[in-house]
Amino acid sequence: MTRAATAVGVIAICCLGSGASADSESGETFAVTAESRQEPKQLLFLTHAALYKHTSLGPAETAVASWGPDAGFEVTALQGYLQDAASLDLSIITPEYLAQFDGVMMMTNGNLPLDDGQRRALIDFVRTGGGFIAVHCAALTLYNDAEFGEMLGGYFRRTVGQNRVVVLEVEDRQHPATKMLGGSWPIVDEFYEVGTAPWDPDSPDENIDVLFGNRIPLGLSRDRVRVLLSIDTELTDVEGLGEIEPGGDYPQAWVQDFGEGRSFYTSLGHRDDIWSNDPVFRSHVVGGIRWALGLEAGDATARGSR
Repeated sequence: MTRAATAVGVIAICCLGSGASADSESGETFAVTAESRQEPKQLLFLTHAALYKHTSLGPAETAVASWGPDAGFEVTALQGYLQDAASLDLSIITPEYLAQFDGVMMMTNGNLPLDDGQRRALIDFVRTGGGFIAVHCAALTLYNDAEFGEMLGGYFRRTVGQNRVVVLEVEDRQHPATKMLGGSWPIVDEFYEVGTAPWDPDSPDENIDVLFGNRIPLGLSRDRVRVLLSIDTELTDVEGLGEIEPGGDYPQAWVQDFGEGRSFYTSLGHRDDIWSNDPVFRSHVVGGIRWALGLEAGDATARGSR
């Protein structure tokens, strides 16, 4: 199948001015170099859903495309969220197709219909220098490929809560994805608890996706990733949040170097309106995208257990 048959194409065109570009809603300013004015980074955004189709997928595609001109990147979206889960088509994903991009953003879920060669192409794309941005339900993607999980950082185990104010501790106040947040970030969204170890048949009820029964092949480790945000159990009312316990460790956003590439994940993005009405969330995601695309520097060194 040709690209023209499946891709919507570039849905955001960068028109960059000189000097710096300011985010008019959040006040966040992005440095714009002469190189980025002439050659915006190319970002492929995938929203194919094999398990559950979040209603925020369409708003997410629209928002990210609209953010690109001010932030130095241009988006190609395939509108995967419009496809039926039983007939997803990702045949377009090949090494040659990916080679035209600087980064891949995924807000996907499920064991997508990618064969071994396609999954290898995606992982090699990042390992050899591409950027990888994963948002919210991307943590439920490709439970059948532990190497993808290594690139992602960790897998969804259970939902922490919806429509509740949760206070996030900002563990890195210098990173482009979190430098605008101060020491804490109270926000209403859906949050995730991730698996901490590979599924073990001797403990069959542990480290399993409680919604769909997927076995987690790789646990999140602070020895591998640099955690940016985690649930602050002292400032958050944890009553009614299930297994969340005072003093527990519940990372919500992290980064890592993956080979020569960069990987950024945030659990946020469940709400439809957060993509259009929350300038702080916008700055968080744009900062992560810009870092993953190499437009801003940021430390990805893992710091180990707390």
